[in-house]
Amino acid sequence: MEIDCDFNLYEIECIDQVEDLIQKEKNLNGFCVTMPYKEKILSYLNTLSPTAKACGNVNCVKIIRQNNNIELQGYNTDAFGFEYSLLNQLNIQGINQAYILGSGGVSKTISFVLAKHNIKHKIVSRNPKQEQISYNQMNEEFSDNTLFINASPVGMHSLKDKTPDIDFKKLNSSHQIFDLIYNPSPTLLMKKAREKGAKAIDGAKMLFYQAEKAWEIWQSK
Repeated sequence: MEIDCDFNLYEIECIDQVEDLIQKEKNLNGFCVTMPYKEKILSYLNTLSPTAKACGNVNCVKIIRQNNNIELQGYNTDAFGFEYSLLNQLNIQGINQAYILGSGGVSKTISFVLAKHNIKHKIVSRNPKQEQISYNQMNEEFSDNTLFINASPVGMHSLKDKTPDIDFKKLNSSHQIFDLIYNPSPTLLMKKAREKGAKAIDGAKMLFYQAEKAWEIWQSK
């Protein structure tokens, strides 16, 4: 079945430009939101889905145009994509502890899904705040049957030759790595983890299923 539609890239220099974009592109029915705007977009939205409210960030916006009125509805489909990959690509029954590497907006989404499945987890940051921990603390305490989720930009583009500060000497086949990065793949983190016998996956399926959910939202009445 052929579908008459376009999915285009709109680069903006600041979040304020989103209003001009919506006014200019009269046929735009919705759009995805990438870093660093997943939290900044919130103040422009009229409504949030329950999942978006719980996660505190939005990566999918549906535009409702009625006469001269425009309503913006915010959704978080990253949670759907991450949950699908978590349940279908990893063994969550064997996880004793999970560490979310990076404290940006997506870390809240990951935390939401892990909590939903009763997986104990901590957010790891280079500059930890409140309940977060440092990489040194993580390396001192982690043991077997641990899941590491890289929610930081380390490993992509100009950082492709770097890895998060995991103590690779401690890794073994009981550990699992979920690197949210999908380009390049495998990342250096995945390669080094696999060398230690750990299971390592990228974010490609998460990307696919969050996009599929976004398309479903845009097509719904």
